[in-house]
Amino acid sequence: MFAALMVGTSGCAFEAKNGDGMARLDAQDAAGMTQGEVADASLEDEFGSASERYVEIESVLEEAQLQVSDDAWRWNGGDVLPSAGGPGSFGEPLPGADGDNSYYFRAGRSLRPDGASGAVAGLEPMSSYFDEKGWKYGTRESGTKSEVRADTGDGWWLTYTVRDNGQYSLVVYSELYWTNDYSALLAAVGDRLPDDFPEESVPGDYEPFPSWSDPVQP
Repeated sequence: MFAALMVGTSGCAFEAKNGDGMARLDAQDAAGMTQGEVADASLEDEFGSASERYVEIESVLEEAQLQVSDDAWRWNGGDVLPSAGGPGSFGEPLPGADGDNSYYFRAGRSLRPDGASGAVAGLEPMSSYFDEKGWKYGTRESGTKSEVRADTGDGWWLTYTVRDNGQYSLVVYSELYWTNDYSALLAAVGDRLPDDFPEESVPGDYEPFPSWSDPVQP
């Protein structure tokens, strides 16, 4: 566990109780939307909301990266595609959420700073940043790596890791968002993406989210 971090990942499935259906409809996601409100949204509406959330997570990532370096960072996978939600996601449990009706975003980069050794002291720039922001955070040492993780309190979680091999990484996760159909949303985004993504980029430079009007790739 992360020391001193008071709020963690949900880590367990929601247990159904009396009134579960009502609790599920009233439960607000990371954007303050209920499942009932999202039920009225079209796939195009959901696509537009996902686009806004993608831009926001990239902004959170950029600001945190700049606490460490403004050099180019390597991409840790594609950021644009939403991931299936459900139990074990970050933040408080979202009643009734599963891999079909919820999703989250993840954005990550890695860096090999000059002289990096993986010492716990390498966490200091990020820990100080979390302190300045007033975010709850905790640290953990495990084998060949040390990590610091923060909860922003408004739907985002950041994990900064320093490893003995000199590779440092930063990952931002969103809490869960409701969707009417995760598979349909994933396809709508994925079918409009370009074939290639950058291998590295400086903070603030990222692949744009596709437009609804973009051609669907064969």
